[in-house]
Amino acid sequence: MRSLIRSWLAFLPVSLGLFMVLLDVSVLNVALPRIAEDFHARMSDLQWVLNAYTLTMVVLLVLAGRIGDIVRRDRYFVLGMGIFVLGSFLCAQSWSIEVLIFSRIIQAVGGAILSSNTLAIVTELFPPGQRGAVMGLNAILMASSFALGPIVGGWLTTNLSWHWVFYINVPIGIISIALAFMLLPPLEPKEKVPIDLAGTILLAIGLGSLTLGIIEGQNWGWDNQKTLACFAVAFPYLAAFAIRELNYDYPILDLSLFKIRNFTVCVAATSIIFFGTSSSFFVIPYFLQGLKGLTAEEAGYWMISIPIANTFVAPIAGRLSDKMNPKYMMCLGPILFAMGMYNMTDVDVDIKYWEFFFRLIPMGIGMGLLTSPAFNVLMSSVPPAKAGMANGTLRSVNTLAQAMGVAIGGVLITHNMKNYLPGYENIVPDPGTMAILTLLAKFNPLPLIGMVEGFIDSMHFVFSTMMWLPLASSLIIAIFLRGEEHLRRMRHEILENSKTYIKRS
Repeated sequence: MRSLIRSWLAFLPVSLGLFMVLLDVSVLNVALPRIAEDFHARMSDLQWVLNAYTLTMVVLLVLAGRIGDIVRRDRYFVLGMGIFVLGSFLCAQSWSIEVLIFSRIIQAVGGAILSSNTLAIVTELFPPGQRGAVMGLNAILMASSFALGPIVGGWLTTNLSWHWVFYINVPIGIISIALAFMLLPPLEPKEKVPIDLAGTILLAIGLGSLTLGIIEGQNWGWDNQKTLACFAVAFPYLAAFAIRELNYDYPILDLSLFKIRNFTVCVAATSIIFFGTSSSFFVIPYFLQGLKGLTAEEAGYWMISIPIANTFVAPIAGRLSDKMNPKYMMCLGPILFAMGMYNMTDVDVDIKYWEFFFRLIPMGIGMGLLTSPAFNVLMSSVPPAKAGMANGTLRSVNTLAQAMGVAIGGVLITHNMKNYLPGYENIVPDPGTMAILTLLAKFNPLPLIGMVEGFIDSMHFVFSTMMWLPLASSLIIAIFLRGEEHLRRMRHEILENSKTYIKRS
């Protein structure tokens, strides 16, 4: 019991760091209009404030996770936190949009180190049979950051300034570093191997080009030469990376991990969910802030039922995943998530708060039933020496899936809008523009009525299209996941740990 309490205390600074990284994206979205006003920035500049962070994260996550396996992970965590705090301070101090974008890159370097090693640290701090509840906490942090970001960011931006969206990370980060020095035990290297520099370069170019094409394709046009060039560069480099890793003794990504069925199933299932979530959820702020006329902070309160439901479900699901076949919960979770998405297919602009609140609850429950058991099963299925590699791979694929989801969601919105407004461009209007259009539509100019009605119908179309993705995730889990194998491994590891403890006593 005493050892378990120490493990939970040691995880405290890690959870603080993870929450900061996850919260950072949704907090910043609220502050972008004020940043644009201060710097007289163009929309393309603001997009790069976000894109620079996403690109850097995707490119570095696999490498950052691999480095965590070959250095002391406790010191590596402190380094990542230090870089993230430095980047946050530089962002707050930025005197131009270019400096802000560069500072976001520094921030993302620290974020990649933190987020690619969190689950790996869990596997070292907690014995088998106790990790599920911690994975539940990890799932809570992920879900909470999504809804709490606009609330926190809206309050800071309104009552202080946009600079505090970044300044807030500094004291939290310093506290986390201090707690890490006091509470984190030495987490010794699992392997002593060289870094595959050639593989790193190939992966960086391949993933970077692919991500750039995905996140900019909506603006450039999917048949634009720049978009096609990104994809034309990405796939050969990714193929070269795969060949390199298959033939190199010390790969940064051991592709044999994908021969582990439970690892592959969990990566695929969670990525499909993240893809579906981001492709549909990105339209909700347009609906709430645009058509409903809410502030970003108020919109966060409207979506808070998701983290609330997740908070109750995720720890229980994580703990149960070590005691019963996790396949059942992991199959049920996406089905409930799909039900929540179905609830959104007939939402109209007159919907009241509590009705909206309850419509989202199945999504929070479904997310909790899937993610915490999936993270637990995934990390338990890989060799301890490759925990960081597995963690980094999971986060990289999930982040890429989220970027793809936003892009595809935008395509679905604009494609459907053309049914109401022929020749409609491939650009989703910002929430502020949507709010103005909604106000003007009350005076009955037909084109504006068509745009507002078209957006609502397009939002329904996105949810009705994307609700099938969670069902596909559930089907993959039902067919391919080996839940009993996870339980056997847990029982075996618990038995071995007990023998070791008795011998030491």
